Amino acid sequence: MADNRVESFGMQDPTGEEELSFAELLDQYDYESPQRGQILEGEILSIDENEILVDVGTKRDAIVPRTDLDRLPAEMVESLEVGQKVLVYVLRPMDNEGNLIVSINKALQQADWERAEHLLETGEVVEAQVVGYNKGGLLATFGRIRGFIPQSHVADIPRSATGDQLRDAKNDMMGQQLKVKVVEVNRERNRLILSEREAQQTVKQQMLENLEVGSIVKGTVVGLVDFGAFVDIGGIDGLIHISNLDRRYVNHPSDVLEIGDEVEVRIDEVDTKNQRISLNRAALMPDPWDHIDETFSVGDLVTGEVTNVADFGVFVALPHHLEGLIHVSEMTSYGAGTPTELIHEGEELLVRIIDIDREQKRIALSLDAVTAEEQERWMHEQMQKQREQREQGQQSLTGSAEIA
Repeated sequence: MADNRVESFGMQDPTGEEELSFAELLDQYDYESPQRGQILEGEILSIDENEILVDVGTKRDAIVPRTDLDRLPAEMVESLEVGQKVLVYVLRPMDNEGNLIVSINKALQQADWERAEHLLETGEVVEAQVVGYNKGGLLATFGRIRGFIPQSHVADIPRSATGDQLRDAKNDMMGQQLKVKVVEVNRERNRLILSEREAQQTVKQQMLENLEVGSIVKGTVVGLVDFGAFVDIGGIDGLIHISNLDRRYVNHPSDVLEIGDEVEVRIDEVDTKNQRISLNRAALMPDPWDHIDETFSVGDLVTGEVTNVADFGVFVALPHHLEGLIHVSEMTSYGAGTPTELIHEGEELLVRIIDIDREQKRIALSLDAVTAEEQERWMHEQMQKQREQREQGQQSLTGSAEIA
């Protein structure tokens, strides 16, 4: 009876030389037989120490072997339960015993590859954790797969770093979460290339596009150069040109700012193409010209500090953040010679205000309009102040010595 049943199911080939297994016979009638690399959705039928049985809608139930479960996080394995829907990757459509062998771990990896391909198309910035490094760069996790960040694409590694310095820089980055962009995906070669530098450029571009000209923001001074100050306004740097640092003339940015200072600035210009931001600090300061009539009058004697010396005259910083100019024609009393030969930056002068141009916001000063008596009295007062300052300094030193 059994033999007749076998023949009726065709378990013997046409030559009668070799019998087909029951699993092979099922595959002959299963025209949608799973293929290696295919992702299937199934329902967990049973779980034991050695394997998980999954119904994937084919003639045979799929088996997730112990070796695959060991590759999954322990908490994930513990969370699996009968009746749960899972995705599996076909490893072997049929092993030596006719079993359909699948992998949950590989299915998760394929989902990560698909996500990487999607991110390559969209250019979206994501985070990846540094878990290792080699000669060429950093290794980072990307879900269940690993990506590679070439050394030239790591922002915090100096391009000139070599030897121990390079190795230490990479080691210091272990465990860090980096913002990265996917720049290359090749599943066949198991190749996923990430870039931190490109991610930073994208983030910077997005921030630039969100900035509004005219808005007021707060930032931190991160750099001082001869032509201005660089300010971090929330992850992106802008420049305050030296002419926009203060209402008065500034000889060098370090005269009014220090690195680490918190400042409030106005955004004057955003160049998204060249990724540049122009900031303005002076514009937010009270304009001393609004109260010029209460501050100075023509004829006033004022003490000021020389801020700049040019061939045509001398610029002098006055009280209340104002500045005036002594034209070369108003300094003949200092003798023959050019201004640069007679007067130096940082020098204090007694000057008389001879004109106030409210429309052009200019103050004209004169040395010649100061009388000899006024000059002598002022110099005497200056000497007296210097003497008092020296005495105070000596007292401070004596007091410090006694305490010690």
